[in-house]
Amino acid sequence: MNNNSNMSRMSLRRSRKKPFFKKWWFWLIIALIVIAGVGFGLFGYINNKSNNTSDKNKTEKVEKSKSATKKKSTSNSASDGITLDQFNNIALDSDNGTSWDTIKPIFGTPTSHSTSNVQGIDVDVQTWDKVANAESGSSVSVGFANNHAISKTISGLKVKRDSKIDIQKYAQIESDQSTADIEKILGQPNAYDDSSVNGTSINKLTYTSDIKGDSGAKIVITFTNDKVTEQTQSGVK
Repeated sequence: MNNNSNMSRMSLRRSRKKPFFKKWWFWLIIALIVIAGVGFGLFGYINNKSNNTSDKNKTEKVEKSKSATKKKSTSNSASDGITLDQFNNIALDSDNGTSWDTIKPIFGTPTSHSTSNVQGIDVDVQTWDKVANAESGSSVSVGFANNHAISKTISGLKVKRDSKIDIQKYAQIESDQSTADIEKILGQPNAYDDSSVNGTSINKLTYTSDIKGDSGAKIVITFTNDKVTEQTQSGVK
């Protein structure tokens, strides 16, 4: 009787064992799985964000590089017209003047070509009709001898003056004054015409805007080695 009773009790205990989902080890496994999932998810998010940031930085660097290249290209070309600074940077000398190979990449293909005689020397003249800050019909011409610039002209420049040029200002011009002296009196000219051959420089300043007088009034000042040697005016009052 006792044996049968003990066996019944053991069977009852076995049948009353806790289900596996109530075991502590089951929930430990679940917790480890959840922690692992969160960890992988967080790692993936950080890695993806890092990749996106890296890609964004690379894109910004490429775009900045393109922008810098574009700016550099623009500054070295005459796509918007040849500027007065670019014109002034042309050195004139039959031996050491700026070469055609240097000017062409900056100024581009010339509009026309001709020949001329400058201080007794035959030159090849290249002309461009796109000038920055200039009136319609403006142009830049450069004359070459032995592939070196010896003459240059620029015309049609727009100039803002504080006051009009009149006959009183013109009367202040004297022989042997320099180009700097004349520009103090009359201001910046609307055109420059320069040449340098065998140590002799001849320059002309032409004034056509804001002149008090007749329509088409004009002043031309000629310099030899930076000294006034000739001056003419028409229609100035």
